[in-house]
Amino acid sequence: MNRAGGLLAVVLAGALVAGCSSDEGGAGGGFAGGGGGALSCPVPVGPMAFAVSGRANSPEPGLPQAVQDATVSTLTRAVDEDYQPRITLINVDGRPVSAGSDTFSSDAGNGIAAEDDRNAFLNGFGEALTGLRAQTPEVDVLGALDLAGRSAGGNRPGTVVLVDSGLSTVAPLDFRQRGLLDAPPAETVEALRANNALPGLQGVTVVLAGLGDVAEPQPALSPAQRSSLVALWTAVAEAGGASCVAVVDEPRGGDAPSDVPPVSVVDVPPPPTITPGQTTTLPDDNSVGFQPDTAEFRDRNAARAVMTPFAQFLTASPSRRLALTGTSARAGTPQGQVDLSTRRAEAVKALLVELGAPGDRISTRGVGSQFPGYVDDVGPDGRQLPGPASQNRTVIVEPTG
Repeated sequence: MNRAGGLLAVVLAGALVAGCSSDEGGAGGGFAGGGGGALSCPVPVGPMAFAVSGRANSPEPGLPQAVQDATVSTLTRAVDEDYQPRITLINVDGRPVSAGSDTFSSDAGNGIAAEDDRNAFLNGFGEALTGLRAQTPEVDVLGALDLAGRSAGGNRPGTVVLVDSGLSTVAPLDFRQRGLLDAPPAETVEALRANNALPGLQGVTVVLAGLGDVAEPQPALSPAQRSSLVALWTAVAEAGGASCVAVVDEPRGGDAPSDVPPVSVVDVPPPPTITPGQTTTLPDDNSVGFQPDTAEFRDRNAARAVMTPFAQFLTASPSRRLALTGTSARAGTPQGQVDLSTRRAEAVKALLVELGAPGDRISTRGVGSQFPGYVDDVGPDGRQLPGPASQNRTVIVEPTG
C-alpha cells in the first residue's frame, strides 16, 4: 500500500472513514449527529482546501457528515479517474495560513486495497483537522476563504470547505462594527469589491458549514441573525466567482478549544424592544428591515409579527395615535433620502392598517439622514460604510396620544 497520510497528524482518527456522526459515540469534532444529507452542489474530482477554525468563541474543529461523505466520494472517484487530488488544510485565525497539504494517490491493484489507501489517508487528514489550533489572535474568515480558494485552484475545478461561525473580527469584514450583521449582503459585497477585498474563488465549489454556531463567551445569534450571516457569506462566495455554493445546516456545537489566542466578542444586537406605549426604533434587520433602496420589507411575515403589538396598542383606545418617522443613510441626494425614508414610514403605516389599526390616527414623515441620532456612514474615500449605514436606516414609532 502506498504512503497515505504523511500530511498533518494530530487528533481525529477515522471519523471521515467511518462516516460517523459527532454524537458521544463518535469523533465528529463538534457536529451533531443524524446525518446531514447530500450537499446541494456537486463536488468535482479536483483539489480540495478545508479552511477550518480551532479558535476561541467557536466550537472545536470537525466536519459535518455531508462533507465527510463528499470527501470520501471525491477520493474514491479520483482513484477511478487515475487522478491525484491535492488536499490542503487552512488554519482560520487572525492571520490564516496553510497548515499543510498532501496529495492522495493509490497504486492499489484492486478495490479493497484502494479503499485501504483512501482510509489511511483520511485517518491522517482527520487527525490533523481536529487537532488544528489557532496561533494568532482574532479571526480573518475572509482571508482564510481567499487562501483556500487559491489552494483549490488548478487545471481542474476544485472545492473549498469553510468551517467556522463566520463572525470575522478583522477588517475589512469586522463584525464588531455595529450594524454590519444586519446590513444587506449586496451592500457589504459592493463595499468589499470597491476595496478589492473579495476572495478569489473563480470556478470552485464552496461549502459553508457552521455559520452562526458559536461557543462561549460569544453570545448566540438569533435565527434571523444566523440567516443574515449565511446570506452574507453566500453572497461573498458568489461574488468571488464560486461556481456553486452549498450551505450545510447541520448544527455545530460544543465548547471552544482551550489554550488558544483570544478572539474579540462580537456584540449581537438584541431584537427591538417592543413597548407600544413608548418610542421604539425599528432597526434595519431581518425582522422589520427593507430591501436595499426600496420600501419592500425583507420579510413581510416577520414585520407583521413585530408590528402586531403596535396595531393592538392603537386600537385599544380611540385617543391613541402613532407618529412614524423614517430615517436613512447618507446616500444619493438629500431629496432622494427624504423620499425613500418617507416611503418606508408609509410602508409601516400600511402594514399597521393591514393589521387592523385605524389609518387616520397614524402620521408619517421622512427626514432622510437629517436626524439627531445620525451616525457618520461615509468613509474617508467617500464610499458608504455598510455597518453605520444600516444603523441609520430606521423607522421610529412614537405614541402621540
